[in-house]
Amino acid sequence: MKSVRRSQLCKALLVPTSLLTILLYLGVQSTERDVNPAALANIFKYFADNVQPKTQQQKEAQYAIAISVLRAQCTDIHADIQNVFSNKDAKHVKDELRKEQKCVLCTDSRNVIAARPNHTTDEHSEHVLLYPLGESPMEKLLEQADQSSCVVFYSYNSPCVNRCIRGKDNILNGLLNWINSRKNGMNAFVFEEIWKKGSKNNLEEEFLKINAIVPLYRCKRTSDGMECWKCVENNNVATFCLPENK
Repeated sequence: MKSVRRSQLCKALLVPTSLLTILLYLGVQSTERDVNPAALANIFKYFADNVQPKTQQQKEAQYAIAISVLRAQCTDIHADIQNVFSNKDAKHVKDELRKEQKCVLCTDSRNVIAARPNHTTDEHSEHVLLYPLGESPMEKLLEQADQSSCVVFYSYNSPCVNRCIRGKDNILNGLLNWINSRKNGMNAFVFEEIWKKGSKNNLEEEFLKINAIVPLYRCKRTSDGMECWKCVENNNVATFCLPENK
């Protein structure tokens, strides 16, 4: 009788242990797909210094860029972005953006796409890179990437609510298209400045929608260089990623 009870007890304990193992495995998998904000800071400091286009008034201009790199570039703070995106390549991309030309794998490294807003059609730069579905610049970039790489998409301004999330330049399907092809890959969507025309409540709601598809980060220039922050934890948007209270 004691033997039967011991056997039943062991079986009862096996189920929670197996479940715990699965949950721990999933947790490890999630961690393995998380980028290191400090490593992102190195990438975007380099972009700010070498790629960022200017307006005619010499202010920072809106643009979007995506890059596929080795995972170490997104996790190791000592990794050198110039090993996968040289100064020569960065200058070429900046020159194309200055001419308001679109870069689609236009460098020797063939791991970068970039665009400014299309002033002829009024299409926003994020939308330019993510559409049309089936033949977008982003899909051409992803063809060059595998699941062991890190793909980072950056927009200088945060996506605007009225056009980029709820309007004709809605980017959510484009983001889904990206992630569906890289479900086990390391991916990040990054912005720098908060688009001034979005209210805090609206931005919070829309940032949650983006983060539900792809992890959302903000990188911002500071007196010390560049600081990056994960925008959403436990379904809460970090204050770093929202407008300051005035």
